[in-house]
Amino acid sequence: MVLLHADADAFFASVEQRDDPRLRGRPMVVAHEVVACPSYEARALGIHAGMATRMVTRRWPEVLVVGYRGEAYEEASRALFEVFHRYTPLVEPGSIEEAFLDVTDRDRGDPAGMAAALRRTARAEVGLPVSVGVGRTKLMAKLASRRAKPDGLVVVDPDTEARVRPRLHLDDLWGVGPTTYEKLHAAGLFVVSDLYGWDEERLKGVVSTAMARRLLSIAAGTDDATVRLPGPRRSVSATRSLPATRTRSKVAAVLDECIGRAVQRVTGLDDPPRLPARVEVVVRYDDGVQVLQRGALSVPTLDLGALTALSHDLLDRTGFEWDGRGVTMVGLTLPLPVAPTAPPAPTP
Repeated sequence: MVLLHADADAFFASVEQRDDPRLRGRPMVVAHEVVACPSYEARALGIHAGMATRMVTRRWPEVLVVGYRGEAYEEASRALFEVFHRYTPLVEPGSIEEAFLDVTDRDRGDPAGMAAALRRTARAEVGLPVSVGVGRTKLMAKLASRRAKPDGLVVVDPDTEARVRPRLHLDDLWGVGPTTYEKLHAAGLFVVSDLYGWDEERLKGVVSTAMARRLLSIAAGTDDATVRLPGPRRSVSATRSLPATRTRSKVAAVLDECIGRAVQRVTGLDDPPRLPARVEVVVRYDDGVQVLQRGALSVPTLDLGALTALSHDLLDRTGFEWDGRGVTMVGLTLPLPVAPTAPPAPTP
């Protein structure tokens, strides 16, 4: 298997710098009340996503702040994926700016050359820097692209993988969060080689069954290398971060924005659009805890009035005003019905 993980660098910020020459080479952030994406020049100052915009402008007055332009990012994503599909039909999106590409038997024995060509094409035609990692599995390709940033290319060949894999820190593995790592740490597991000699039953006493199987496959080098083609979207979500607050008007305004963005995305998926019958609203507090509330619409609809009424009712059910913690993120999800399939052609 030969997989590429292609990831546009600082995507939102790179789109803004592409479209406005005055921003190029300067520290800037895409932000509303909090930073959504800092440029690499801003990251060099210590700025990261999630920072309050007021703190950034107070501490670094030279940093430029631009607003979020959803349509520009969606168009850039569309153009980027057109480039990806030019190199292989086997493309699995990870987000709007990254994907795994299976180029097995398409790379003419030169995956680095193909990856370099993809990067040149993305720069020339889309105007964006793309870092690419090459590996035998998704994990290796993704770790390689992470190492390649910004605007680089890293290849993990079999010899390199044999040296690197045993030394991988478990908290650096894709999908291993702080809670899981604390459990692994308490069991004396820190790097992949520490898993040697463990079996599934023993590891299930530390982490979930799914995580145990995944970790053991990583240790054995049999982890996921399958690129899965996307099917019809099962849901559409919109989220936005904000400085910690319990003020109802601020939280409600962010929710309204999320409703509008989600509806716009649903209408752009299919013609005619699939109508959601349920709504999910989530809030995240300043300690990282999330609270989710679900509710059903009286009839499937994209009517803004009906969606807004139910969404605000679900927001009230979270009890955020009285919780005592500050809300740092609000999100909305619209689960979608399965797309209808065309009936089979009649047999002549």
